[in-house]
Amino acid sequence: MLQNDIPKDAVMHFSEKLRGMITFENEEDRNLIKKGLNLYRQGSVYNVQFNGQTLEGRVQDVTPVDVTLDLDFLEMSSCTCPTPSFCRHRMALFFYMYASVDRIGSLLEQWKAGNKPKPALASIPVSKGNVLQRVEHKENSLESWLTLFNSEYKRFESDHREKNVYFFATLYHSLFQALKRKAPRSEELKRLYLIHAALFCIRKTVEQLGEIEVRTYQVDTYIKPYFHNFTDVVLDNSLEMRKVSLSFSLDGLLEESLDPVRETLLSETLFQYERMQMYRLLWATFFNRKKWLEIEEHALDTENPVHLIAYAHIRFLQKDDATAIDTMKKLGHSGTPYSFWWISYLSEAKNWDRARPWIDHALEGIRDYIFGIQSYEGRRHMTRLFLQNIMTYSDERDSSVYIKAMKQLLPYSYVEYNDFLLDNEQFRKWVELQIMVGYDIADMDRSILKEIETLDRAALLPLYHQAVAKAIEGKNRPSYKKAVKYLRKLRTHYKKVKQEDRWDDYITKLATVNKRLRAFQQELLRASMISE
Repeated sequence: MLQNDIPKDAVMHFSEKLRGMITFENEEDRNLIKKGLNLYRQGSVYNVQFNGQTLEGRVQDVTPVDVTLDLDFLEMSSCTCPTPSFCRHRMALFFYMYASVDRIGSLLEQWKAGNKPKPALASIPVSKGNVLQRVEHKENSLESWLTLFNSEYKRFESDHREKNVYFFATLYHSLFQALKRKAPRSEELKRLYLIHAALFCIRKTVEQLGEIEVRTYQVDTYIKPYFHNFTDVVLDNSLEMRKVSLSFSLDGLLEESLDPVRETLLSETLFQYERMQMYRLLWATFFNRKKWLEIEEHALDTENPVHLIAYAHIRFLQKDDATAIDTMKKLGHSGTPYSFWWISYLSEAKNWDRARPWIDHALEGIRDYIFGIQSYEGRRHMTRLFLQNIMTYSDERDSSVYIKAMKQLLPYSYVEYNDFLLDNEQFRKWVELQIMVGYDIADMDRSILKEIETLDRAALLPLYHQAVAKAIEGKNRPSYKKAVKYLRKLRTHYKKVKQEDRWDDYITKLATVNKRLRAFQQELLRASMISE
């Protein structure tokens, strides 16, 4: 029985961490809890095993999934479903585990009660004054918002004194959700408020990263997902605000925002690329006015590489692309990926004349940048991202730009170049590409080969020549049989294109060159490729 295997204190410890991450106050979290509970109550959890640290089981949903709960490190728990965060299947296995040591009903009561507002706030200790009071905030004042954020953060810190890698999950699930509930009612103010709340949480994330020792894998597992949640809040609300004309009544609030936006997003710490994406969109959406551009330009330190990118963006917004590009050139090819945003922005506006110089600038450094990335996955990701950004320009204006980029970035652009050549029926170049990357004809899509046979059969001849040569290199009876199989296909192709003389010359020379391979000669005789 499971209750005889798993320690109760380990279950309770896991439960406490989970309740700190997932709350009944958040509607998405409530739905997650309900779905997991339904799966558990339907008897969908089975094949459960405990090995001393992790609990493993299978959950029958639409399709069965395998779930692992790590009782020491909750965030290391996993599921074979596509959901990256704590999913309903992990929740179902958690309920199964909890039921082995205590009543589910009492757990749910504690869970609900634990997230209700505390009636006696004055009893909560804080560093100053020993009394934590509620802060009444004005809906249209940034100063009031920041005061509220700091007050709520003190409250949050008093409940989460232990600073470890789980801190960043609770920062999002607890603090940010609490701030979110206090957002103004006005749609414009609400979106600005949420942006500032997310920026505040980003500042706290950066501060804690300076105090907590974390390893690279821990950043990817415990911090990056929640940092990206805050990034999404900033980007999504900014994009929504781009669809409407901003009211002049927001001017004072926006001008007050210049300093906190710069201080938060231009610091030299982790997630620089993501923070620069936020900075550029915020400036393009909210602050793109002459007086604010001038203020920002004078506030930037162009000796700082991060500020240098920001300076290029300020020049970009003033349509001074030449200065912006010259500024980015100072960073060498390491600055190349930052060009993607400007290319995308101009392409979206169909401003092709401005887009072309940025594309040319990116093409100068893209190969050195991508080939300098350590992992294949990273090279492939950045190749795909770059090609996606220039595709619209290529479709609308000049396809040679896209073709040049694909050739320049091979082999990491193989997928895009392969599809491009097939779509445009450039079959001879397609064959050259397959030979260059060394793909085996046996692994190729038969329907593609059939299509080429119909439209341009002669294009396939080099591909079969390569296949024969590779098979002979195996120097054993099975590989010789494979070579003869390809030779039969090759002979058919030569006959169909009425080049029997070339076939005769080829097979004669092939047999002569490999005359010492007795087994191969026997296979050729057996297939009537040559005579005695």
